[in-house]
Amino acid sequence: MSDEHEIIEATATVVALEGDMAVLEARRTSACNGCGAAKGCGTSALGDFFGRKRNLLHIKNDFNAVTGEQVIIGMPESDLVLASLAVYMLPLLAMIGLSLSAMALGFGDGVAGLAAMAGLGGGLVFAGRITKNAGQRFVPTYLRRTPFEFASKACGT
Repeated sequence: MSDEHEIIEATATVVALEGDMAVLEARRTSACNGCGAAKGCGTSALGDFFGRKRNLLHIKNDFNAVTGEQVIIGMPESDLVLASLAVYMLPLLAMIGLSLSAMALGFGDGVAGLAAMAGLGGGLVFAGRITKNAGQRFVPTYLRRTPFEFASKACGT
């Protein structure tokens, strides 16, 4: 096993510059793009319908970004896994835990349902605070410009 951390990379477009920050829009990709049945698939249609939300990231512009250029951003795979666990598992475990606690204390299904909703809401708030308090740990960083950008800048276009 290697000592180096695996880096998850994504392509992003610089959509704005705000002071010393660059605003990037990351491309969303899914497995549906490579599937031959995507045109007739309900999952693909739902993904297209719900997948139109812009994914904007603010990162420090220490790489002299230019609006419109494409860059490669990334983050360690371990950080991505931790962020995913915080965002998905904490709310789920809090929901199940509070619901089971209510049932163990002899409350009925209605109270257990309310406890589950409270656990889910509390877990979401807690997960948000954990990821926010982690600072820049869960924010992707600039890695490099895309090769196309290097070629166009070298040609003066």
